[in-house]
Amino acid sequence: MRHPIFVPLLSDPTSLMQIDATPAGDGQFRLVGAAPRSEPLQFKRGEIVECEIRTLPGGSKGLVAVRSVSADSEFQKRRMVFGIFGAVVGGILGLAIALWIETTANSAALGLVLGAAIFGFCSVRWGDSAWDILSRLTRM
Repeated sequence: MRHPIFVPLLSDPTSLMQIDATPAGDGQFRLVGAAPRSEPLQFKRGEIVECEIRTLPGGSKGLVAVRSVSADSEFQKRRMVFGIFGAVVGGILGLAIALWIETTANSAALGLVLGAAIFGFCSVRWGDSAWDILSRLTRM
C-alpha cells in the first residue's frame, strides 16, 4: 500500500515535493515514487525515512520526511547482521530442500547457494518481517 509523503528539495529544504512511499515498519517509510530529475530531493528513491506530521504550505497536514534511516550507521550494521544470519539460515534450508529433492553434490551446492542468496537478500530488504515470516512457517 502506497502513501503520499512530502520530501524536502535539496536546494531549498522549505519546499516540499510529494512522493509515494510504502510503510517499512516502526513509523518509517521506503521512498518508492519517482522524483523529477530537474529538482533533486533531500532523500533518494529506495531510502527509508522517518516522517513527522506537519502543517503543509496549503494549510493541510501531511507526512514530511525528516531523517534518512538508511544513512544511519546503526541501521546499516543491523541490516548487515540480518543479511549474515539470513544467508546462514537460507543456506541450511536450501541445502536441506535440495538434498530432499535429489541427493547429489551439485544439488546440495545449488540449494546452499540459492537458499543463502535468496534468504540473505530478503532479510536485508525486509529485516524483522522476514524473520517473523520464517518463524510462522516453522510453527506450522
